[in-house]
Amino acid sequence: MIDFLLEIGFEEFPTKFIQPAAKDMTERLEGLFKANKIFYRSVRTIYSSRRIGTIILGLPRKQKSQVVEIQGPPKKVAYDEEGKPTKMLEGFMRTHALKPEQLMVRKKKKGEYIYAKKEIAGASTEQLLEKSVPELIQNMEFPKTMIWPQSDIRFPRPIRWIIALLDRRPLRIKIAGVKADRYSMPNVHFSFNPIRLEKPREYLNFLRHGGVIADPAERKKLILKRLKIVSAKIDGKVIFTDDMIEDINCRSEYPEAVVGEFDEKYLTLPEELLMVVLRNQGDLIWIKPTNKFVCIFSAKKKAMTNVGKGYTHVISAKLYDAHFYYEQDLKIGLEKMYQQTRSMVWLHGLGSLYDKAQRLMHAVALFKGIEGLDIKEAQRAAQLCKADLLSNMVREKDFTSLQGIMGGYYAAIAQESENVVTAIKEHYLPDFAGDALPSTKIGAAVSIVDKIDHVTGAFLSGNVPSGSVDPLGMRRNAYSAIVVAGERAIHVSLYKIVESLLTLFNKEIDKHVIFGFVKERTARYLQTKKFRYDEINAVLEVWDGDVPDAEQRCLALKGLRNTPEFTKLVIGQKRVRNILKGIAGVGKVNPELFKEKAEKILYEQGLSTEERVKEFYCSRNYSDVLTLLLGMRADIDTFFDDVMVMCEDVVLQKNRLALVNQINKLFIQFADLSQIVIEGEKK
Repeated sequence: MIDFLLEIGFEEFPTKFIQPAAKDMTERLEGLFKANKIFYRSVRTIYSSRRIGTIILGLPRKQKSQVVEIQGPPKKVAYDEEGKPTKMLEGFMRTHALKPEQLMVRKKKKGEYIYAKKEIAGASTEQLLEKSVPELIQNMEFPKTMIWPQSDIRFPRPIRWIIALLDRRPLRIKIAGVKADRYSMPNVHFSFNPIRLEKPREYLNFLRHGGVIADPAERKKLILKRLKIVSAKIDGKVIFTDDMIEDINCRSEYPEAVVGEFDEKYLTLPEELLMVVLRNQGDLIWIKPTNKFVCIFSAKKKAMTNVGKGYTHVISAKLYDAHFYYEQDLKIGLEKMYQQTRSMVWLHGLGSLYDKAQRLMHAVALFKGIEGLDIKEAQRAAQLCKADLLSNMVREKDFTSLQGIMGGYYAAIAQESENVVTAIKEHYLPDFAGDALPSTKIGAAVSIVDKIDHVTGAFLSGNVPSGSVDPLGMRRNAYSAIVVAGERAIHVSLYKIVESLLTLFNKEIDKHVIFGFVKERTARYLQTKKFRYDEINAVLEVWDGDVPDAEQRCLALKGLRNTPEFTKLVIGQKRVRNILKGIAGVGKVNPELFKEKAEKILYEQGLSTEERVKEFYCSRNYSDVLTLLLGMRADIDTFFDDVMVMCEDVVLQKNRLALVNQINKLFIQFADLSQIVIEGEKK
C-alpha cells in the first residue's frame, strides 16, 4: 500500500475561499478514486492561509483487474452451416484478443448472441493521477478567479508551489507553469527555506517544525486553547462567533495569542459596535467586560509585544471614529432621523424610506388579532425601523452591518418601550439560512411586513429574479418572511399583506403574480418540514396565505393518509373533481327535486357536517376536520353507486351537480384532496 499527498501553495487567499476550496479538492480526489474503483484507508483535508491539500493513506499501486462481459454478433451470423466461425466472429475475437474457449452463447429477447468474458488489467495509480490531477485542479470552482496569459487555468491567486507525492515519487505534472515536486514552504515568520518531504506521512510533522500546523482541526483546538488561557488570566469572557474562529483558522498557520487594550471610555459604546470595530481590524476578540482584546497571529513569540502595540494603535483610530459618529447621532436623535427619511429614495419610482415606513405601519395593523401583540407598539416600531439608515454610524461603510441594531440603541435612549426597541433591533432577522429569528411577536410582525414590502416593491420595479440572478434578494426576503411566520406561529395572511401594501404603492400589477411567487417559496419551506409534494400541493391549492395554518393542515393530512378510508375518500374526491371539471354555474340545491334516497341522505349529511366542522376550523383542529370528512365517505360512495348524476333530465342533472358541488366545497375548504397521489397512480 502507498500514500498520496497533493498540496497547492499560493499567495494568500481571501479567507472565505480557503475551506470550501480544500473540501472541493478532497471531494474531487475521492470521486476520482471511487469512479476508478481504487479504494483507500483514510483521507484528510488540510488547509491554512497559503495552502490547501489532501493526504490519502493506504492506496493500492494499481487498480484491481476487472472481468467484463463483451457482447458479440448474433449466433446465426457468427457460425456458418458447418459450425465454423465466420469472418464476423473472427474479427470480433481478433479485436478483443479472445480465444475460442472464452466464447459462450447467451439467449436474449431478440435471439441468441455470442458473449465473452475478458479480464482487463488495472491501470497503475500513478498513471491515473498524472493524467487526472491537472484537469481536476483546473476544474475547481471559486467565487472569483485570476487567469494568466501563459496558462488557461483560473485560480484566485498565483500558484507558487505544488506537491504531488505518490509514495516517494513526485508525479510528472505541471500546472500553471509550476512543476510538481516534493518541496513545501514553511511559515514565512519562521523560515524561507523549502521543506523537503520524502514521503506523504512526514508531511504534518515536517511542516510543524517549519511553523505550520497544517491540520485545521488541530489548529482550531489550539486557537480555542489559547483564548481560554488568556481569558482565565484576565478574568473575563472572550466574545466570538464560530465564523470568527473559522476566519482566524484560515488566516493562521501557527496561532499564538497576544493581548492588547483600548481606552476604557470606549466601553460606553454598544457591544455590537465595539465588536464590529475589533472584528474589522483582524478578527480581534473582545474580553468582556474589560478594555482588553486578544489577537491571534502566526509569528514567533518574540513578535508578540510589537503585534499587540500595532493592533492597539490601529483600533484606537477606528474606535475614535465610531465614538464620534455615535455621539453625533445621539445629538440628532431617532425622531429627527425618521423625518430625514423623506429625502432618501428607497427604490426608484417607489418613493422614499419615509413612504416605506408608512406602508409598514399600515400593513402591520393586519396583526391586530395576534394574542400578546400590541398594535400601537408594532406600528411605532414599523415607523422607526428604517430611521437609523440616516444615522452617521450606519451611513459609514464600516458599520452598515449595524443597521437596525443601532436604531434599537437610539430608540432605547429616546425612551421607546422595550418591545419597540427589540423589534427595531431584530426586524432584519433572519438574514441568512440558519440565522436567529425575531424573539418577540412585534419583531416578527415588523420583520414579515418589511420583507413582503421588499418583495412587492421588487415586482413593481421590474427586478424579478431569473435563474441565478436575484438583484434585490426577493427569494431570500420572501423565504425569510415565511420562516418567521411559520416558526413563530404568526397566523396572518401574507396575501392580505401584499394587498394592503399595493393600496399604498398606487401601481398597477396583477397581485396573483406575487401570490404565486409567495406560494412557491412556501412550498419550499414546507418541503423542509418533510411533507410530501402532493400533501403540499393539496393544501396550497386552496391556501389563503397563512403559513403556520398550511403546516397544520399538512400535518393532519400526513397523519391520516396511509389509512384505507382516506385512500378511498381521495379516490372519491378525484371523481368529484372530474365530474365538475368544466362545469360552471351549477346553482343551489333544491331538496324537493330529489328522486333517490341516497341524494337526500348525502344532502342532510353535508348540512350536518358543515355545521359541526365550523368549531374545528375555529380552533384549527384539522385532524377532527378530516375525521368528520372521512365520516361522509360511505354516503358519498352510496350516492355515486345509486345515483346517475349526468342523467338525461337537465333539471335533475343540474340539481345533482349542485349537490356534488356543495359536498366538494366542504372538502375544498380544507384542501384539494384530488391532488393527493395514491399508490399505483401516475404522477
